[in-house]
Amino acid sequence: MNFSQLQSLLAVAESGSFTEAAYTIYLTQSAVSHALSSLESELGVTLLERNHKGVVALTNVGQKILPHVRALLAHAETIQQEAKAARGLARGKLRLGSIPPLSPRLLAGVLTHFQQQYPDIEVVLFEGTLQEVHEWIGTSMIDVGFVHHPAKEVESTLITTDEMQVFVARGHRLHARTSVTVNDLREERLIMPRTGCEFPEILDQKGGKNGPPIRYQASDGTTILAMVREGLGITILPRMMFPEKLEGIAGIPLDPPRQLQIGLAVRSQETASPAATLFVQTAVAWVQEQAALLPSAR
Repeated sequence: MNFSQLQSLLAVAESGSFTEAAYTIYLTQSAVSHALSSLESELGVTLLERNHKGVVALTNVGQKILPHVRALLAHAETIQQEAKAARGLARGKLRLGSIPPLSPRLLAGVLTHFQQQYPDIEVVLFEGTLQEVHEWIGTSMIDVGFVHHPAKEVESTLITTDEMQVFVARGHRLHARTSVTVNDLREERLIMPRTGCEFPEILDQKGGKNGPPIRYQASDGTTILAMVREGLGITILPRMMFPEKLEGIAGIPLDPPRQLQIGLAVRSQETASPAATLFVQTAVAWVQEQAALLPSAR
């Protein structure tokens, strides 16, 4: 086996196409096809199969070896980055996982600051649910990902803390309140993100006694705010997920307050790539800088 074969297998598995895979790893389609044929011949098994529409899919054995392929390639990338770092260079690729409840300002701010400091590190962004980001870290699909801190089965570093608030339309029976309890929301209809937002401890969805039911799910924060503004329901989300000024909507703190801790997680800090370590350090430094500016901004 060689790395070209493994890269080809991973690229085809992720794209479902020889053409897209070749474009991704800068090879010709025939080179990718040859690499995979050689790999299958060497292993003595079929790793890929096509359906009647020409879409490529992994066989059962292909699915079983894919996590190992990802891990091998991730280790190879880390070795290259460590060698470059020893020569004073910060180069390579960073695969970053994000979740929808994350503040757009936080993600954009950290990414911008990181790219300014390390322009030779290519960042590839993946967005998924909280569970998917955890799985991606565990299978080496990504190098680092935003998670709820503290996180299980991965090693996370606290980046920032956000306050959970209830958002209601102006004129709603609760809009003038300075705070609300979960019991106050018992009869309300919730509008929540379709993916990435799991807050059972806040919504009391496990017990089902006090928490409001989820009536609608939407794909992004803008849609959720529009639905709340139209009186279709309320939402409970991190405050930083939305703009500073909310037109036609009131944000109300929960009583008692509910804090959401956002962290950046890696599979292991000991084996994390230099790029992943630099990204975590950059994120912590950027958030601290922004916090230091707040008093002067007031």
